[in-house]
Amino acid sequence: MTTDAERALGHLEHLVDRLRSHGWLVEVAAPGDRWPTALVSNGELPGLNESVIAAPDHVGGDWFYYFGWGERIAPCTDPHGAVTTLARVLAVHGDL
Repeated sequence: MTTDAERALGHLEHLVDRLRSHGWLVEVAAPGDRWPTALVSNGELPGLNESVIAAPDHVGGDWFYYFGWGERIAPCTDPHGAVTTLARVLAVHGDL
């Protein structure tokens, strides 16, 4: 039986593969006492970063990627949408 934390980590790993293939710096932390988190950084300015988690929606149970502060990024079924949103949020001025 897969735990929610293991499922969350699986969703994050799928997103991490996509992000890294686009040149983003990503560190994943999955300590046993906390929810797995990915720290996504812009390679041109590593100090520009965001925490991302994967978690089930409280209403329907579908899984979504969320910013660390709780704002929804994209469904876990749409990692491309999550990459697009993160790229927009973490863009260095002039990247867009």
